[in-house]
Amino acid sequence: MASSKSQLPDCGLYLTTKPLPGHEDKVPAGTLVSFHNHSDNGLPTVTTPDHNVHNRWHFHGPAVAFRGTTWADSLQRLPAEGFYTLRKELAFDGGNWPKGTLVQLGYTQAGMPILFIARVRSRLQENDLFFSDKGVGIKREQLSLLEPVSVFEEPSDGSGHQPDHADAH
Repeated sequence: MASSKSQLPDCGLYLTTKPLPGHEDKVPAGTLVSFHNHSDNGLPTVTTPDHNVHNRWHFHGPAVAFRGTTWADSLQRLPAEGFYTLRKELAFDGGNWPKGTLVQLGYTQAGMPILFIARVRSRLQENDLFFSDKGVGIKREQLSLLEPVSVFEEPSDGSGHQPDHADAH
């Protein structure tokens, strides 16, 4: 018996804690997924990461639809990829970043969080912040250090190359 949409988790970024029954090869345990509680056929779907651009995963692969809520209940919600400030100092192997530091949150395909620090590059003419593709891995328990920040994103340039913003649903 299919479950109603109201019993399903919200759309967003999740970590699988169990393989998706019948699709264990496509959606194993310990994988970052974009979950949607809606689809054209009315079933919930998950999509695994396809590729990473600017420290954000893009989920362009075919979505895998499934029935029931038992497996969906096993998903672990993750904060959205994007921009945050640190609520307190973050010490890590090789350094530390002070409270209030602007960072970008990303993940490995296995759902491990990575922080990328904002930098102003003095040798460039542009007034841009730069986020390297090399970050600092943190523990999931440290995600509570992050305070979301609103950052204006320019509209699509028409390339069709936008990340999946599941939280916008």
